[in-house]
Amino acid sequence: MGPPPQSWIPKRGRRHIGIASPSRAALEGSLGLMACLVVLLGVLMGRAWAGQTEDAKAMAGRTRTLDELPLLPREITVHQFSSHNKKGVNGDAGWSLYKDQHGDSVIFDAMGPGCVKSMWGTAIPADQVVKFYFDGEATPRYSLKATDLYSGKTAPFVSPLSFLKVIGRYEGPQSSANCFVPMPFAKSLKVAVTGEVTFYHILYERYPTGTELRTFTGTEDRSYLRRAFAQQGEELLETAGGEVVRAQSDGIPANGTLDVLSLEKPGVVKRLVVEGDGSEELLQHVELEMRWDDPAAPDVIAPLGMLYACPVRAENVRALPLKVEKLADGQVRLTSYFRMPFWHKASIRLVNRGAQATGPVRAEVTVAPQSYAEGEAGYFSTQYRAGRTVMGRDWPFFEAQGTGWFVGAVQTMLGGHYCEGDEHFTVDGAAMPQINGTGTEDYYLACFWPNVNFNLPFAGCVGDVFAEGGGFYGAAYRRTGCYYRFHLEAPIPFYSGISACIQHGGASDIVSQYSSLGFGYLRRRPALSRTDLLDVGNEQSERDHGYSATESKPTGDLEASYEGENLHNIVRDSGRSHRGGEIRFTVAVRPENGGVRLRRRLDQKSPRQSAEVFVNGGHAGTWYHADENPYLRWYDSDFDIAPQLTQGKRKLDILLVVSSEEGRGEFTDFRYEVFTCEPPNTVASR
Repeated sequence: MGPPPQSWIPKRGRRHIGIASPSRAALEGSLGLMACLVVLLGVLMGRAWAGQTEDAKAMAGRTRTLDELPLLPREITVHQFSSHNKKGVNGDAGWSLYKDQHGDSVIFDAMGPGCVKSMWGTAIPADQVVKFYFDGEATPRYSLKATDLYSGKTAPFVSPLSFLKVIGRYEGPQSSANCFVPMPFAKSLKVAVTGEVTFYHILYERYPTGTELRTFTGTEDRSYLRRAFAQQGEELLETAGGEVVRAQSDGIPANGTLDVLSLEKPGVVKRLVVEGDGSEELLQHVELEMRWDDPAAPDVIAPLGMLYACPVRAENVRALPLKVEKLADGQVRLTSYFRMPFWHKASIRLVNRGAQATGPVRAEVTVAPQSYAEGEAGYFSTQYRAGRTVMGRDWPFFEAQGTGWFVGAVQTMLGGHYCEGDEHFTVDGAAMPQINGTGTEDYYLACFWPNVNFNLPFAGCVGDVFAEGGGFYGAAYRRTGCYYRFHLEAPIPFYSGISACIQHGGASDIVSQYSSLGFGYLRRRPALSRTDLLDVGNEQSERDHGYSATESKPTGDLEASYEGENLHNIVRDSGRSHRGGEIRFTVAVRPENGGVRLRRRLDQKSPRQSAEVFVNGGHAGTWYHADENPYLRWYDSDFDIAPQLTQGKRKLDILLVVSSEEGRGEFTDFRYEVFTCEPPNTVASR
């Protein structure tokens, strides 16, 4: 996070919030009448096919329920705008995307269709105004003080989905602002703020062009989210009809086991309950092992406390996917609602890794009939790590090759000022994190560590190290901090792999003892594979792909870095920049596909790069990159092409009509990677 802006007194630093987006790029007359007609024809064709899968239709703008969470992602991506320091160091306040024509700071700017799923901020100035521009509106649809946005009293941003809560303690009470009101947009969304920008991050989903989506009205159905807050830690969906399997032991001996479930038929674990003595021995040294369909290694190996978000000691926890209850006589009941499908067999057992026997342990599993086709859902999976941090290397939550969702993490930290570390989530082999945060406690939706004990459906602080440790310094260095974050308002999809990590300290430079458990749904077969590469600036590669551009100039050799953990690695490349005009090239794909992804290396020194994309004559959407970064200039920008334009094709003729609209930067391209996506329901291997 780093130090706050000078204008509000030097403390340690925290954040602010917002959103912003431009209207669809207007094509200039200079492109010529023919180009304009091509654009119009493409738009009409795009409307004609209006293509998306049933999954995209059903889920666009909605919150996935726990029953829907195992379904493998299709045609959806998740992104984040935040106030992270663009130099790659600490000090994550005061950064925005750009200034708009009104002199306001734009903090969110995306082309649709899409949906904002959550907004977070802190240290919000009392006079700051937030403006929401939907679908290219010239005047904001909503313009209100940020404090009113998060007060929970201003429609449509009302409690419990919008709130301002005192959670932090650094040099006095500090408030965290959160808004979970989903805000869908059919074409675009821009969010700007007046005055000072502090700390913020905004998660949003993006859907294929042609997805039918009604832009935000404030009257959308939010009943599932409201129930998640009103009934925290309770089952929100009907589980009747399941088979209940019970197991118990008077005590699991050291290195002993308790078999909880062993089935050789399809099913879905819908509830997993464990009761025991609530001791640290039980929570820290007894592990749950789960195997689905007899893999070579368990899909889940996790200390009991980590799996239930109370990794150090028994604490009451109320989250959307789980509940922890402290009972009489020091007992504890741990309940998980994560859905865990399997198609052939399943086994769950408790393993005592400690040096002494446990007290009595009871377990209960509710198994429902299998309701997922084998190729459409992933296996519930976790990754546990514990040990000392490594200088210069981010701490990994969840790293996997394949297809699925990253759905959250539980983390502990002991020693060092760890809470400056930003989350870095890199998806599908990009060279930098697409999700880049502003600080560890910010990731957990808190602020200004040390934090009080709090529970939200999606995040919480488990215990109060300030109170337990006797003040700031005792809390900072002698007590273990514990947090959980479940991305259930916007689970993070991946199609070929993910590396979900977090810094320790402002530059992964703090000596600390960490432990973490990453949660996901996973099929180890990737759904996305590279089928072509166009190296712009390389004459042979340009000839091979029929590359041409009407208004371009060579960039010369550029030596620059990407954001993220590898910011000190210098990459040298040459390409082209375009002030308007057209870019054409042809790329190879597999005809059996579920869509195609183009990945472009661009130079972020040029802001607001925009082009209309046409594929074999059909309009595929707007390729838009709003941010600018003159310090860490490389960025890998992805553009997904819906399968209606790619299926049955061995090659794609790509036309990019570059915007020269006032305020748009030069469009830059150094290379294009081409990825073909597997058709739905073919990612069936483990």
